[in-house]
Amino acid sequence: MKKVLIVEDDNAMAQMCAKLIRRHGHTVVIAGSGQDALAIVRQGGDIDVVISDVQMPLMGGQQLLECLHALDASLPIILMTGYTHVLGPKQALEQGAADYLVKPFEPETLIGSLERATRFR
Repeated sequence: MKKVLIVEDDNAMAQMCAKLIRRHGHTVVIAGSGQDALAIVRQGGDIDVVISDVQMPLMGGQQLLECLHALDASLPIILMTGYTHVLGPKQALEQGAADYLVKPFEPETLIGSLERATRFR
């Protein structure tokens, strides 16, 4: 069982992902912003994997990725977006993302990505 931090400003999307991940036996923590996610990790939230939206107000997933990797370079971070023109998959992976998902995605895609990312930890 892994502890997964979902960073998503769209509550419906966050809840849908959380429900799916919990069904696969993992614990889920939800943060509505990059700042909240950073605070959770800094407070020692024992997070195994982060799944973050790219497009969020104030601190997007790309900036969060940089901040989290400065704290823990081994923390796997999966980025997800509906706006591929903002950050493409190649760029995301080059910047250290464990994976890159384009919304909408199939449930199996999210779980497969999560399972691959947990092997890094």
